[in-house]
Amino acid sequence: MLYLIGLGLDIKDVSVKGLELIKSADRILLEKYTTPLSEEYLSWLRSQTTNAIELIERPALEERAKETIKYAQKQDLAVLVPGDPLIATTHHILFDIARANGIKAEVVHSSSIFSAAIGESGLDVYRFGPPTTIARWSAKYRPVSFLDVIRMNISSNQHSLILLDIDPDTKAPMALEDALRLLSLAEDERHYGIIKGQLPILILGNVGKADKLLAYTNFGSARGLADKFTGKTLTLIIPCNPNFAENEGLSHFAIA
Repeated sequence: MLYLIGLGLDIKDVSVKGLELIKSADRILLEKYTTPLSEEYLSWLRSQTTNAIELIERPALEERAKETIKYAQKQDLAVLVPGDPLIATTHHILFDIARANGIKAEVVHSSSIFSAAIGESGLDVYRFGPPTTIARWSAKYRPVSFLDVIRMNISSNQHSLILLDIDPDTKAPMALEDALRLLSLAEDERHYGIIKGQLPILILGNVGKADKLLAYTNFGSARGLADKFTGKTLTLIIPCNPNFAENEGLSHFAIA
């Protein structure tokens, strides 16, 4: 049996059901490349089971996925995933491969940044358009498609949920000043007239954790908040024409 078990956003977010399956599994694998997992959470997980928790990298769940889950044909294999297991396409593929090879599979859901960020914002979930991600740029890779998504959402009178890339080597989250800079550079390339000083923006840091921080401001003032969000995993929301109730919620996080 293959179990995909969500660990949520903070230590001990895993459900009781998920924890029971971790304790009873014959083998436990943990991937922490799609979302950072604190050492504190990892230590706590290890204290909950007598079995070793094996850390695996992306190739084990992509190029070698069929080999990885072969173990589940005869014994219980638990794959632990920070956040919710089926948010990342990698884990959907794993689930599909298991089914195609006659391996029983079950998912144990948990909180994800999608539900947590939208919920914390006070904005209507039904008014969000497609989410997007600001990816890190390199000398040969300078994607600006995230701005296309934001523009499409605005034209449809929808809010935009924006995830920020994580450094694949250091696992460090993208800093606020880097995200704002990439938004500006994308605007310089596309000339949409979207990214400008008065554009409203909600900055969410470490959502789901005790040290969460939310700030509602405009693009021109956001850079001045960079120090407050240093080291936090960030999510951005660009609201589009919030209604009265939504504005009331956003006002709690307003920073001039």
